[in-house]
Amino acid sequence: MTDETEQKILDAALKLFSEKGYAGATTRVIAAEAGFTEMTLYTKFKTKQNLYDQVMIYGMEKLNEDASSLVFIDKEFEEPRDFLDACVRNLSEFVWNNFEFFNLAFNQDRKTVEQIMQESIYNFSKYIEKHIPQDKIDFPTFTLDIFSFIYMLNLAKYHGHQDMNREKILDKYIHNLSLCIE
Repeated sequence: MTDETEQKILDAALKLFSEKGYAGATTRVIAAEAGFTEMTLYTKFKTKQNLYDQVMIYGMEKLNEDASSLVFIDKEFEEPRDFLDACVRNLSEFVWNNFEFFNLAFNQDRKTVEQIMQESIYNFSKYIEKHIPQDKIDFPTFTLDIFSFIYMLNLAKYHGHQDMNREKILDKYIHNLSLCIE
C-alpha cells in the first residue's frame, strides 16, 4: 500500500516518463511535478530505476483492475453489433484512462508491452469469440485490429488533435466491424 506522498510521486513519474521517456524525465522534475523535493523522492524510492519499476508495477495493477471492471462486460446482447459497440467504446475508454501507462510501455519497456499484448490479445479474443461465434473470423487478428485502432485514436487525442471527431470515427469503425461479422 502506498502512502499519499508515494502516490503523488508515482503519478507524476508516470506522467513524465510517458511524456519524456526514462532518460528525459529527471528525478528533480518528477519531484517538482509531485510537489516535493528530490530528497523526498529518494527517501521514498531510493533510485530512479526503483521509481520506474514501481511505476510499471503500479500501472500493471491499475490496468488489471480497470480491465476487470470496464472492458469485460458481463451481459447478453441481442445483436453482435450491440456487443461490438459496447466493447469498442469501453476498450477506448479503458485505453484512454490508462494511456500514460500504455504510452510509456510501448515506448520504453518492450518486455512489458509483449506481456500486455500477449495476455490481452488472448483474453480479448476469447471474449469476442464467446459473444460473436463465427468460424470465418480469425479472432486474434480481429482483436489486434481493434487494439491497434483504439491505440492510434487515443494517441491522436493524447497529442491534441482536436480536429478529429472521435465519436464519428468510432461510429464508422464499429459500423465497419459489424459489416465484417455479417
